[in-house]
Amino acid sequence: MRGMANTVDELGSSTTGSGGKGAEPLVTTAPAGDERLAYRSIFQRMFIRPEIGAIIGVIGVWAFFWAVSLNFGTTGQTQNWLDTASTLGIMAVAVSMLMIGGEFDLSSGANTGAMGILFIMLIKETGDLGGLGASIWIAVPLSFVVAMAIGFFNGWMVEKTALPSFIVTLATFFILKGLKLGLAKVIVEQISVSFTNEAHGYEFWRPIFAGEWERNGHVWNSRDWFYIGFFLVGALIITLSVLEMHFDKRETKRPAGLGLFAIGLAGLGVVVGFMHRTDGVTNNFIAAIMLAASVLVGLFGFAQWRYQTIERVGSLKLGSLGVVKYLVAGLASVGLAVVCAFAIDADNSETLYFPFTVQGLRAVLVMVFTAIGFTLAMIAANRAVRVSPLTKAVVSTVIAAAGVAFAFVVQTSSSAEKFRTELFSVILLGSLAMFVWAMLGLKFVERRSADASADRLGIRGLTIGFALLTLAVVIRHLFVTDAELLADVNPAKFSVRMLWFFGFTAVMVWTLARTRFGSWTFAVGGNKEASRQVGVPAARTKTQLFMIVSGAAWLVGMLLSFRLNSLQAGAGDGEEFEYIIAAVVGGTLLTGGYGTASGAAFGAAIMAMSAVGIQSARWNSDWRFVFLGVILLLAVIANRSIRDRADAAARR
Repeated sequence: MRGMANTVDELGSSTTGSGGKGAEPLVTTAPAGDERLAYRSIFQRMFIRPEIGAIIGVIGVWAFFWAVSLNFGTTGQTQNWLDTASTLGIMAVAVSMLMIGGEFDLSSGANTGAMGILFIMLIKETGDLGGLGASIWIAVPLSFVVAMAIGFFNGWMVEKTALPSFIVTLATFFILKGLKLGLAKVIVEQISVSFTNEAHGYEFWRPIFAGEWERNGHVWNSRDWFYIGFFLVGALIITLSVLEMHFDKRETKRPAGLGLFAIGLAGLGVVVGFMHRTDGVTNNFIAAIMLAASVLVGLFGFAQWRYQTIERVGSLKLGSLGVVKYLVAGLASVGLAVVCAFAIDADNSETLYFPFTVQGLRAVLVMVFTAIGFTLAMIAANRAVRVSPLTKAVVSTVIAAAGVAFAFVVQTSSSAEKFRTELFSVILLGSLAMFVWAMLGLKFVERRSADASADRLGIRGLTIGFALLTLAVVIRHLFVTDAELLADVNPAKFSVRMLWFFGFTAVMVWTLARTRFGSWTFAVGGNKEASRQVGVPAARTKTQLFMIVSGAAWLVGMLLSFRLNSLQAGAGDGEEFEYIIAAVVGGTLLTGGYGTASGAAFGAAIMAMSAVGIQSARWNSDWRFVFLGVILLLAVIANRSIRDRADAAARR
C-alpha cells in the first residue's frame, strides 16, 4: 500500500507543475496495464456509465420525431409520452434491479394486471357479479401484502429448487394469467372487471393514485423570466463544474481573472435582455456575436483565476492518429446533409413510400448525415487531444465553424419556424461551446491526475446545475401565460403517475448507489457464490429483489385501476418483455452485475417516445414493434461499443 501511495504522489507531482510537463497531453498517469491507477477524465467517466447509451438514445429519438412530426415536442405531446413512460418506467426500473441481481421475472407483466383486478375485486360490492365490498383503506394494504407474498414465493422457489428464475417465474406467469381469467369469469361472468368510485375512501385515495394537474388552469405571466433565469444559472453552474473537473488548479489564484468573469456575466445579462426585446435575423446575428464574446470573456476570466496555464502548446500535426481522416470524413458527411437540405423540397408533403413523406425523408437524411458527420468530427477532436493542445484547438475550431455554417444553412433552407429558430439556436450554441472549449484548452492545462476535492466540488455543482435545469423545464411545462391562452394553446394534463415514476426511480437510484443492499445487488449479480463466501446474504438479497418487482407491480396495478374504468383479464400479459427491453436499452446486462436504475428509466422514455412519436407522425402504430426491435439491437451494440472505447481510452 505504501508503494502504491508513493506512485500516486509521483504521478500527481509530474503533472501539476508549471513547467513543460504540465503542457504535454500524453503524460502517463499510471503504469502500463494497471487500471487501478489510471486517471479518467470527466468525459471518459461519463462514457463508461451504463446509462450513457440510453441518454444518447433519448436525445436521438426525441430529435428524430421532433423533426418528422409537427406536434412532437409540444407540452401536450410531452405529457403524452411521459404518461406512457410512467407505468412502463416503474416496472422497467424494478426489473432492472432484479436483472442487475442476476435474475429475471417473467410474471411481472401479468402481476400488474393481477394486482389491479385483485384490488377492484376487493372493493366491488358483494352479491351477484360483485366482490367483497371492502373499504379502499383495507383493499390497498391487503393487495400489497398479496403482492409481497408473490414476490417472496418467486424468490423462495428460485433458491429452494435451484431452478432458473426464467422457469419459476414463467410458471408464476401462467398461474396469474389463469387466475385472472378464471376468477373474472366465475365472479363477474366476464373477462372485464369494472372499477367503482363509490367505495369507502375513494375521495382520499383518488388524488394519490389518479391526481392530475391541468396546465391551462394555472396562469403565471412571469413564467418565462423564471424559466430563463433558472436555465441560465443552471447552465452556468454546469459549465463551471465541468471546468473544475477537467482543468488543473493553480496553487496560487489570480484575482484579476474574476474581473473578466464579472464582465462576462454582465454581458450575458445584456444579451438576454436584448434578445427578449428584439427580433429579426439581423438582431439575432448581433445577439449571437454578443453572446459568444460574453461567454468567452467570462469563462476565460474564471479559468485565468483558477487554473494552471499552458507554457507549451505543441505543434500542429493533423496527420497523427488519423485526425485529418476523421475530420475530412465528418465534414464530407455534413456536406451531404447540406446537399439533401437544398436538393429535396422542404414543403412537399406527398407520400414517397411508407412511412416517409418527401419532407419527412428530407428531415431524416439531413439528421442522419449530420449526426454521422459531427460524430466523426468529434472522434477527430478526441484523437487530437492526444497529439497536442494546438492540434486539438485547430480541429475544434474547424468543427465549431462548420457548425455555425450548418446553422445558417438550416435557417435559409427550412420553411418550418421550429427549424429556423429553435434548431438554429441550438446548433449555434453548440458551436459556441465547441469554440470556447477549444480556446480554453489552448490556454489552460488539462488535468492528468486525480483531484478528490475538485471532483467533489464538480459533482455537487453538476447536481445543483441539472436540478435548476430540471426546475426550469418543469416551470415551462406546468404553467401557461395569458398570451398563450389567447393563442388557444392546446390543453395538457400531468398526472400523479409521473411523480410516482420519478420518485420510484430516485429511490432505486439511491438504493443502488448509496446502500449496502445496492452493493449486495451488484455482488450477487456478478458472482453469487463468491459474494456468499464474503458474507453477502445472497438468498435474502435475491428474494428481496423479487419482492421489489412485485411491489412495483402492485403500484402499477393501483395506478391502472384508478385510471381506467375497467381492467381486462389479460391486462399486463406480455408486457414483461417491454420491461426487459427498457432495462437492456438502459445499459443493464442480461448476465447481471452491471446496470443502473436511471438507465432503465431512460429506456422506458425511449419506448414511450417511440409509441407517441409514431402516432404523432401519423404512421401505422403497428410499426412501433419494428422500431422497438431496431432500438434494442442498436442500444446493445452502442452500449458495448461506448463502454469498450472508454475502457480502452482509460488504459492508454
